Amino acid sequence: MNISFKTIAVLLILMAIILIFGSAVLFLSGDKIAPNVSIDGFDVGRMTRGEAMLQLSNAFDNNLNETYIPLKHGEGLWQMNYKDISYSYDYGKAVEEAYKIAREGNIFRRYVDSIYVRLNKKEIGIGFSYNRDSIAKLIKDISKEIDKEAKDATIRLISGKFQITEEKPGAKLNQEKAVKMIEAGVVERSIAAIELPVEVIDADIKSSELANITDKLGEYATSFNAGNQSRSSNIKIATKSVTDVLVHPGETFSLNKTIGPRLAKYGYRTAKVIINNEYVDGIGGGICQVSSTLYNAALLSNLKIVERKNHSLPSDYVSMGRDATISGDYIDLKFMNNSKYPIYIYGEVKGNQVKFSVYGKNENQGKQIKIKTEVLKKIEPKIKIIEDNSLPVGKKVVEKKAKPGYVVRSYRVLVENGKEILVEPLFTDTYRVSDGVTRVGTKPVEIIEEIRTQDEIGIN
Repeated sequence: MNISFKTIAVLLILMAIILIFGSAVLFLSGDKIAPNVSIDGFDVGRMTRGEAMLQLSNAFDNNLNETYIPLKHGEGLWQMNYKDISYSYDYGKAVEEAYKIAREGNIFRRYVDSIYVRLNKKEIGIGFSYNRDSIAKLIKDISKEIDKEAKDATIRLISGKFQITEEKPGAKLNQEKAVKMIEAGVVERSIAAIELPVEVIDADIKSSELANITDKLGEYATSFNAGNQSRSSNIKIATKSVTDVLVHPGETFSLNKTIGPRLAKYGYRTAKVIINNEYVDGIGGGICQVSSTLYNAALLSNLKIVERKNHSLPSDYVSMGRDATISGDYIDLKFMNNSKYPIYIYGEVKGNQVKFSVYGKNENQGKQIKIKTEVLKKIEPKIKIIEDNSLPVGKKVVEKKAKPGYVVRSYRVLVENGKEILVEPLFTDTYRVSDGVTRVGTKPVEIIEEIRTQDEIGIN
């Protein structure tokens, strides 16, 4: 009996269908995952859920121990192991998803799904979780090794010559960006090295800028009584605070801010200060001589004076109109560097002199700066006479010395070739008059007559 090829083909197809349906029936009556199902590339078909969990755990967990992302910066190398961030796979969810294939819907739908999965491979992704805080902590620890402050260039005047040290850039790890980069790698389960995002921090002060400090712009010195130890000590402490000071272009210098509080714990002593038009004992006496000396150095350096106040009484160490007082944090000496280059302030105390020098780049070559003052008004003091019967008649005692008051105006003058080419009005200062007190004696003087005998006067 001859059977045609067509008949054989039909029979084979029927047999295949029977086998597929038969296996589907067997599958639906069992507890195994459908064949042709993979979880993240790992074949779990025809496995029970327990077998799949065990096989996945063995396959993936063991790899985690040796899976890491290299983190690099310069010559530095760190490793972020997946185990260190509590990385874990959600096997249970993936296995349950695999197990549900061809087990949902009515019987017909389940048969169709069972047959379909045999003809078309089904791939299921495996979920995972990790501890983001662990990544952030790792990056924070690494930042301690990478981060460093930029070091500014410095300048010092030593033995009359400037010594400049080069600046050094700093570095700062962008922690937020680094965490995001690592998370992106973790999501892809990458092991590729990550170049950490490190920002270069430039120094604020560059040696190239300090190299412009070549000229002495101005200087001024005043004398004090070196025998007054308390006042002398205060002057030395304050002057030391105002030496080796840089003021950048456009920056305003504040003497109060630079010196800081004048307190005993900082070494300041009690000396005479002017309060309410009187000389009284106060902590930090002598600081105003530092202020006045620096003020004149700033004037002669052609710096812009922002804030300055004169004393209520004329000073004995500087001319009227050229003094500058400071007090607490409410009376200050301020001046601005109105040049294009940084300036350097150097203060020193030698013997009985305090001197300030200001260095920078002289933009007024061939010109000279002078300070002029004129007395606009002199106010004569009154003298109060007090009769004192404890003093003999004709005896006078000055209890309070009278001092005249003044109104003084100051100018800054720019001179070129001996001619005044610019006159800048500065301040009009008022120095208070101080009335005097004199005690005049009213006590009568006893007259004692000498009685001489004739013998004493030699009468014959």
